[in-house]
Amino acid sequence: MAQNVDKIVIAGVAIATLVLSLVKLRRDDFERARQLHESLTTGEVAEARHVVGSAFESAGAGDQVHLEQPEQIQAFFIVLWCFERIDVARDTLLGRWSWLPDWINPRRLLDRGIQTHVTIYSNYLRRAHVNGVPLVDRLTGTPKDAGLRRLQDRIAPASK
Repeated sequence: MAQNVDKIVIAGVAIATLVLSLVKLRRDDFERARQLHESLTTGEVAEARHVVGSAFESAGAGDQVHLEQPEQIQAFFIVLWCFERIDVARDTLLGRWSWLPDWINPRRLLDRGIQTHVTIYSNYLRRAHVNGVPLVDRLTGTPKDAGLRRLQDRIAPASK
């Protein structure tokens, strides 16, 4: 009888340890999602978004925008690289928590936080030209292959 009690206690401790580890990991991933969103909305990236946004918002809706100043081109790439970092980190969150319902999934929090930004910059990427050539062609050859476009396609369900 004592051996059975010992086995039950050991199993209970193991289950409790596993549950607590998963809770901590999920909490850490929620913090990671928050940090990724913050990296897009503060600091150097926020300053770059202002530079790029000023160039695009002063143009007519849907018009091509020719980024000619080195500051504008650099700013555009700072934002694109931030999206690239977010996309890579998002894969980690997606794989680890794909079995969780959306309302408690850290990836869903991230997707909702960045969706508008991704949509805006996908629009900017389609309209951006450098030295007369569409920027998306310089990056990938086709708009479909652009990392930002891929991210937009992947998070589209977040709006539903």
